[in-house]
Amino acid sequence: MLMFCPTCANILVAEDLRYCFRFACSTCPYTFNVKRRISSRSYPKLKEIDDVLGGAAAWENVESTEETCPKCGHTKAYFFQT
Repeated sequence: MLMFCPTCANILVAEDLRYCFRFACSTCPYTFNVKRRISSRSYPKLKEIDDVLGGAAAWENVESTEETCPKCGHTKAYFFQT
């Protein structure tokens, strides 16, 4: 969790002292003592992925040959020239 200084807007750094845990500003004397556990989770929205090759309809009229794949054994190979 990022915290920012309310005085100068710089990021606060975590300090683990013997008697307490606190966030402190490195440019001004502001400190924020942590009195209880702070946690925050955020899950970003995943982007929708477009089908780069055009989906199933893009493979209907492409050139193909009858060749067996040595890895999977599929009997048809699709190809195109760029």
